[in-house]
Amino acid sequence: MTHERPFAGLKVCDIAQGISAPYCGMMLAQYGADVVKIEGLGGDWIRNMGGRIKGDHSAQSLAMNRGKRSIAIDLKHPKGLEIAHRLARGADVVTQNFRLGVIDRLGLGYEAVAKENPTVIYLSVSGFGAKGPLAERPVTDQIMQGFSGLQSITRDRDGVPLGVGTAIIDYITGIYAYQSVATALYARAMGAGGRHVRINMLQAAISVQAGQFIRQHTQGKQPPSVGVPVGVFHTKEGFISLSSNSPKHFAEVCDLLGRDDLKNDPDYDTHQKRIWKSREINDAFQESLLSETAAEWEDRFSALGLMCTRVNGYDDLLRHPQVEAENLLTWAQQTDLGPIPVPNLPGTDPALPGDRRANSPRIGEHTHAVLAELGYDAGAIGGLARDGVIPAKADSAAAD
Repeated sequence: MTHERPFAGLKVCDIAQGISAPYCGMMLAQYGADVVKIEGLGGDWIRNMGGRIKGDHSAQSLAMNRGKRSIAIDLKHPKGLEIAHRLARGADVVTQNFRLGVIDRLGLGYEAVAKENPTVIYLSVSGFGAKGPLAERPVTDQIMQGFSGLQSITRDRDGVPLGVGTAIIDYITGIYAYQSVATALYARAMGAGGRHVRINMLQAAISVQAGQFIRQHTQGKQPPSVGVPVGVFHTKEGFISLSSNSPKHFAEVCDLLGRDDLKNDPDYDTHQKRIWKSREINDAFQESLLSETAAEWEDRFSALGLMCTRVNGYDDLLRHPQVEAENLLTWAQQTDLGPIPVPNLPGTDPALPGDRRANSPRIGEHTHAVLAELGYDAGAIGGLARDGVIPAKADSAAAD
């Protein structure tokens, strides 16, 4: 075991689909665990999210399945279900995020697994939790952004609620799940035994908005801004994001833009007044910012020590010298696709060429190899293929 691979030798049975729980499994794989992803014969539905790039892969499936091995089985077939049971019985960690009751009907719920594998760390991820009036309601990241209040504090200039452009709550839920699983594994190592870890998306979404809830409770309503000027502004070319939270910053921006009218206006002479009138102040600043480009304003604001940035697109970021200096991305050689940009997980060392942690498997790519590890001989594996329990095609020659 090393700091870079503390979970080397750990066996994970990943029955989860989508993003939230699979992201936890991906993180475990990056820290050295052997994560076997169970998929249906057609693959996890995430492989179609946003459309497939090539072959079995979508952009999200490439991100969620890095470092995992894939076994494709028909869970509706008794022999397929038995394979899943064998994997769960021998696992240190089991992850699942099926709708309420589905996993129990398959005989793979926590009680059933723990009966034969009492030290298992079993992760269940749900949308709204296991209790309450919404427990059985399906939910996506976008819907949870609306339900959790996140969209109510993320609005355009006309006040229309906006969604974050990535599956932010799914990812946050996966990170909280990983934290909880890792903590449970440490407790088990200290003698605490197995545990059923329950995480839900609503819980995660509320947790990362702690300051907003406190502000709402103590002030009765959400102020329109945390400071002035704060926000994204049009420029002569491109957009610039400013975060000027202190009274000192407001005065400095006024001086730079030549806006003594704002600086000396008695309606704006305190920080609190400016926060509650931030929209009209930002509108006034917006007029002045159209005179130069985002790059020019970034240089001028940065020279004053103000926090700002041009709004980058992904292509800008891929080429940015700061990203290169910190080695934040690895150009990984992905089966079927060639080199793709893979974010290096915070806290881990970058994946080197040929490192399995950077590659995402095709559907069922490791089915035969995993079955052999479970004790199935060639004849039994061939029989499963003929019965339609597993793919008929043998495993790829890709590195295991």
